[in-house]
Amino acid sequence: MNNKYLIVGLGNPNNKFKYTRHNIGKLIVNKLIFNNKNINFKNLYGIIYKRYYYNTKLLFLLSNFYMNEIGISIKYFLNKYNLKIKNLIIICDDIYIKFGKIKLKLKGGSGGHNGLKSIENTFNTNNYIRIKIGIGNNFKYGNQNKYVLEKINNNDLNVLYNKIYFLVYNKIINII
Repeated sequence: MNNKYLIVGLGNPNNKFKYTRHNIGKLIVNKLIFNNKNINFKNLYGIIYKRYYYNTKLLFLLSNFYMNEIGISIKYFLNKYNLKIKNLIIICDDIYIKFGKIKLKLKGGSGGHNGLKSIENTFNTNNYIRIKIGIGNNFKYGNQNKYVLEKINNNDLNVLYNKIYFLVYNKIINII
């Protein structure tokens, strides 16, 4: 085995948040592991699903932690699987990118994203791979929290599953 990666879709664990803009990363990971009944590990920190892509082991994390503490869960699994932060791929929402677009970043600031802040605070670095999925910023000043926690409409959900999913999948393949 040449490589291993931990792939984490940021999102909150509670079902009331499942189809919100802020959980778009977790929705993509759910799609990536769809039909995969191969749970590698499960505990209070989350569930790990494993897949192989040629010589690379992909560990997909569905964390049980809320966004503002997700760094704790990620640290646990990086340690458990003896991985470095360079083997971490984060998939998350981004209000600064137009909906339907994605952006690969190898490092950078949190942009106010609580999940990214948690990771940066936990590891004391912003030097890790992230695939940012645009959710747009169609909200009035002061309504950002309400906007990101609103449900995704069916049209946007179709775009997510039929376009964005493939873009993210291709980015992952290019990274590994």
